[in-house]
Amino acid sequence: MPGSFSFHRRRLLQIGAIGYCGANLPAALAAEASPRPDARADACILLYMDGGPSHIDLLDLKPHAPAEIRGPYRPIDTTVPGIAISELLPRLAAQMHRATLIRSVRHEETVHDPAVYQMLTGYKHTSSAGGLKVEETDLPQIGSAFGYADARPAVMPKVLQLPETMTMEARVLPGQNAGILGATFDPFHVDVSPAGKVAAPPFDARHDVPAARSAQRADLLRRFNHEFCRLPATRLLAQFDSFQDQALEILAAPRMTAAFDLDREPPTMHALYGRHRHGQSVLLARRLVEAGARFVTVYWGREPQDWNDGRGARPANNPWDTHRNHFPLVEKSLAPRADQALAALLLDLSQRGLLDRTLVVWMGDFGRTPRITKPWASRDHWPHAFSLLMAGAGVIGGNLYGGTDPHAALVVDNPVSPADLTATILESLGIDPHATVRGARGQPHTLSRGAPLNAIFS
Repeated sequence: MPGSFSFHRRRLLQIGAIGYCGANLPAALAAEASPRPDARADACILLYMDGGPSHIDLLDLKPHAPAEIRGPYRPIDTTVPGIAISELLPRLAAQMHRATLIRSVRHEETVHDPAVYQMLTGYKHTSSAGGLKVEETDLPQIGSAFGYADARPAVMPKVLQLPETMTMEARVLPGQNAGILGATFDPFHVDVSPAGKVAAPPFDARHDVPAARSAQRADLLRRFNHEFCRLPATRLLAQFDSFQDQALEILAAPRMTAAFDLDREPPTMHALYGRHRHGQSVLLARRLVEAGARFVTVYWGREPQDWNDGRGARPANNPWDTHRNHFPLVEKSLAPRADQALAALLLDLSQRGLLDRTLVVWMGDFGRTPRITKPWASRDHWPHAFSLLMAGAGVIGGNLYGGTDPHAALVVDNPVSPADLTATILESLGIDPHATVRGARGQPHTLSRGAPLNAIFS
């Protein structure tokens, strides 16, 4: 039957690719070939703050609120008159003219698992409880949805994630992979160690296979593909051959391997982004986009200084989930790294002429409670109003969108949902956000049910 042949042939293609390059490049390149409209962006870099950064301490300060709400930090001026952000973000303040600050994001999930899922997929999970596990019925992460729908030829794996997969208690949080679209469209994972060292994927040809033998394998596989595509109902299989060809071309491109080599960056650039895991991961994201990657998600990779238990040293599951030691953690550890890396990325992309065609998104699970809680002098989960940043690809610089009440507790102007965010990202990349695609088992999936935020673009 054509369906069963399709499965086995795709598997053969994957095995064939592994045979001469050690990586599943055809799967990483494959996309649903359909016409696309003009795009504002060629690529997207999504910076995800694992755990939920405090909007009221960072991006939506309320200096006139009571002390138990406003907290210890004061607003500072930015390069944009009328927009102030936290004194903890001085580098970002100097780049605010390049970004839109959105202060009106909201959803209803108060637990990390479903909150992460909704922010990354744009869809509410079937459960609002914790303890969620990855399932075949999960909907796709926004990068995977884009990679599936994008029809442009690739010179790199289109969709990548780094420096590690988000987990809680050794349990992978759902919403980070391709879900119903199938593992073929999972983001291509790149490891960056806590010391900021990149484990470059094995794209180089295998040394135990001579070049002539590799060429013979490729020719044999092409001839097999040609004969197989003469069978009925194999249009998509024929399409997959083009991705096999792209994979072979990539292996011959020196810039593929070079893109993962951070040692090629001068010391000044390492220092600009920060010699820590997050800074080096964001620097790598810039290199990958510069080399042709289309969607790079940078999660907040944990480091030894990410402790969140006030009673002793215990690594945080979600470093930005600052229930205990909230203010020391945000002030001394988290905000400085986030500030440095995000500001460096905006400046670097702009100076390289890449910001006009690269969408940058900075966000997390949710915000933190406006009222400081006891006994830990901390802030808990707060999804009802929080902030994020977007820049590049036609996003209006120095812009403020949406607003909250005097306590940063509720949205009072231009509410934004996670679905609106996914729709905005997809449309920026030239994908119809309301298009319906088919999952690996034929199930229909609408890429997004949100409304693009057209008002934030020039």
